[in-house]
Amino acid sequence: MTIAMDVILTTTLLTSVLPILAVLVAVRLLRPRTTRWIIECTITKCLEYAHPVRDSQGSQIPGPHWQWLNGQTLDKFLNGREKAREWQGFGPIYRIWACSKPEVVITKPEDVRAFHTDSSSHNKARSSNAGWLFHQLLGSCMGLVNGTRWKKIRSEFGPSFVYSAITQKALDISKDAKRYVEKFEDSPSLTVHVANAVSRFPFFCTANHLYGELSSEEQLELWELGQRNLRIMGHVLSGGLFRFPIARFLYRSATHDLEIFLNDWTMFNQRMYHARVNNDSQPPIVSLWGKVLDGTLTEGEVVHTLSEILFANLDVSTGSLSWLVIYLATEKDIQSQVVAEMRQNIDNLDSYCALKKTILAYSVLETLRLRPFTAINYNRQFWGEKNEIFDPNRFKSIKQLELRYNLFTFGMGTRKCLGSHFAELMMKYFIIHLLDTYSLDMPMGKETGAEDTSMHTWVPIPDKKIVMRRRSSPLVESQLK
Repeated sequence: MTIAMDVILTTTLLTSVLPILAVLVAVRLLRPRTTRWIIECTITKCLEYAHPVRDSQGSQIPGPHWQWLNGQTLDKFLNGREKAREWQGFGPIYRIWACSKPEVVITKPEDVRAFHTDSSSHNKARSSNAGWLFHQLLGSCMGLVNGTRWKKIRSEFGPSFVYSAITQKALDISKDAKRYVEKFEDSPSLTVHVANAVSRFPFFCTANHLYGELSSEEQLELWELGQRNLRIMGHVLSGGLFRFPIARFLYRSATHDLEIFLNDWTMFNQRMYHARVNNDSQPPIVSLWGKVLDGTLTEGEVVHTLSEILFANLDVSTGSLSWLVIYLATEKDIQSQVVAEMRQNIDNLDSYCALKKTILAYSVLETLRLRPFTAINYNRQFWGEKNEIFDPNRFKSIKQLELRYNLFTFGMGTRKCLGSHFAELMMKYFIIHLLDTYSLDMPMGKETGAEDTSMHTWVPIPDKKIVMRRRSSPLVESQLK
């Protein structure tokens, strides 16, 4: 019994107390480079002892040293493209640190296949190892819970996002895209910052699906709530003591902002329910909040999952759509092929939008392959020497079965992204309406291959501009609803 207690106390000391003490010591020493390196190496050894991650031969899986102050948590999101190349020097399977928690990275399709043979039994780490503040924002959302709780939430949110439900909403998505493009400045030529120009479209298109048509006042309030959420996410990205419950006492202002936001966000959803519960056509918020009222789901589960869909995924959807627009502006030949397809399918553009084997569909898929960076999607053995080049036509010769473990877009297995069908259709309709009105180019003299990304969001968003030239007449406008 005494030996067991000693082991428990030692493990607790190593996992809970020592990292915090190391932080305090390092702060005291003002983090000089040598001292920081010594501390990082020492903590790495301690963490490897406390959380051994071993291969089948019993050896520690290699990986980078624990890094001041959050491990590799920020690098894997904000600098994944560059860091993945560096970390793959440790081998096809390596270990990184999410603060003091080890995470194993796999990069080969055969390992992905092995991992997903029993994917239904894999539990996600508590709040993805992102810490206390992140847990307050999203800890009860569908994407972060496990087991029967996940199945229960999925069963209530799922019907609104299955393929059949989304295809029935295709006309609404098309109308949203058309209205959005029509709001661009009426000028023969526009130079726009892509992310700024497109970011509100996926946000409000998704919101209209969840809540029904929003009034101007509701749109304004929802956008403001989203911006407040992003500011709090900035604290999550900064990591440090925001990862621990003690942050509520050390950062009173941020904690107050969190509490006010959560209250306002809950009240907004309650009002949306009451405003739409008696409508003939009831949007998903009516059934979802009804499940809160009858006790099927908790308020936190619904509010956090709506946050996940709208706020947490805003950077993802903005980034993907922005990169698609940039790639089409850069690769004029691909843009011309999409335009030619649109003309060929002028009699039934809605059916065209639903097709999977078109240059438009391949362009969406290729964008999701390249952005954000995922090692599987760049595997040279499968994708060839031009694995980093935007080439939608590559999919013409690849069988669907071959893509299963060589392409990671909306996730795999039972935990595949709920909104994959909606996101795909939304991107397609936006491009159709955009190219119907404008031709796209990169600004003269601009390095199209440069890695210009914003580091102020948890998913790198392109920090690039394009030139939009208004066509003398629409390509297929008469057929677009």
